[in-house]
Amino acid sequence: MHLFMSWCFAYRRALFSLGGKRCAGQPTSQLKSLSNGPRGQYDVVVAGGGIMGCSSAYFLAQRIPGSSICVIERDPKYQRASTVLSMGGIRQQFSTRGNIEMSMYSCDFVKNIGQHLGIEGEDPPDVQFVEGGYLFLASEAGEEIMRENYVTQRSVGATVELMSPSQLQEKFPWLNTEGIALGCFGVRNEGWFDPWSFLTAFKRKVIAMGVHYLHGNVVGIDVHSNRVTSVQVQIPSGEKRKVQCDYLVNAAGPWASNLALMAGVGEKGHGNSIMGVELPVKPRKRQVFVFKCPSGPGSDCPLVIDSSGVYFRREGQGSTFTCGHSPPEHEDKDTDDLDVDYSYFDEHLWPILAERVPAFEALKLQNAWAGFYEYNTLDQNAIIGTHPVISNLVLANGFSGHGIQQSPAVGRAVSEEILDGGSHSIQLGLFSFQRIVEGRPIRERNVV
Repeated sequence: MHLFMSWCFAYRRALFSLGGKRCAGQPTSQLKSLSNGPRGQYDVVVAGGGIMGCSSAYFLAQRIPGSSICVIERDPKYQRASTVLSMGGIRQQFSTRGNIEMSMYSCDFVKNIGQHLGIEGEDPPDVQFVEGGYLFLASEAGEEIMRENYVTQRSVGATVELMSPSQLQEKFPWLNTEGIALGCFGVRNEGWFDPWSFLTAFKRKVIAMGVHYLHGNVVGIDVHSNRVTSVQVQIPSGEKRKVQCDYLVNAAGPWASNLALMAGVGEKGHGNSIMGVELPVKPRKRQVFVFKCPSGPGSDCPLVIDSSGVYFRREGQGSTFTCGHSPPEHEDKDTDDLDVDYSYFDEHLWPILAERVPAFEALKLQNAWAGFYEYNTLDQNAIIGTHPVISNLVLANGFSGHGIQQSPAVGRAVSEEILDGGSHSIQLGLFSFQRIVEGRPIRERNVV
């Protein structure tokens, strides 16, 4: 298994050509300056060193000393991390304003990554961003929803255009439009990038800003008077360390619910009814298949999302493509298994791919990998903000496949939550834990 995962990392990279300062006027009165304090005590501890944790640390370190921030990561090689096993896509085609705004900001961040994550004296980071666009396809049953989503997207400033079947065939002559009533294409600010390079750029930058990294696993959280006071960390030697903090950021990805439970969130029989509400985030497996097709679409191929939910896109400049599909909800179970089911490609994906792109009849499957969605079982949308009872526990969880593309916006929101008492650059109150308490799901209609 480890050999296979190592192959995946090398393959992904080959596909793509392979201290912070406190800003004047920013309120930080709730934080103690611990930049010269012991390594067992920090202003902010971030549990999880994937893209959400790194982004949170970066934006925090722009305003408080980096040495007052500690990121705890149990797997510094990121062999099972959702970030590096993702497709690295970024799009504005959502139905919810907050999702659109987060991805719009993040796309601008990616396109100007050198300004943000560059390190003096080193080459600027290159995440191999391809602005290839997303193409959503709708059947007659989905046409009205696509038109409604388009109105919302345009109102927020997304550059998207609706395309009739004849327009689709003219622009993408390799596409079979049978059964398609309408398409929506992201003309600008949509595409994909290399997740490993993106994560590496963030991590190198925050280390350069003085942020501390601790290799270990959080095994306990101490809470007193509804505040986290410290976390218990088991390091690889087996030794346990207590790390004190003023704030704890839950950026634990698919395992966020387990971390929250250590702080009493979701504890059955708790005297406070809100504390009995679980953080509804579970690991759900997603498989990505790699195939070759020399006669397939050329460099004009966007990331296509068929009306069936099957998606595909080109990888690099050759004849390689990646594809996948999220299973129906009744088949989508919690799992710790990242083994690939190759029969799923033959039985479910290939027939749909070949129908939509006739050239794909001649494709040859090359390989595959699997990773985890940090799946929000309530509504497949982010949970962002401070817990309503644990007043210094900040949540950045449940992105359900949107995480890497929204990470810069979320990292900024986390820093605002801690330093300003709430996110304000983008209004993200809709994504608070309170909706979980109330059982009030966000109805995002463009989930892939």
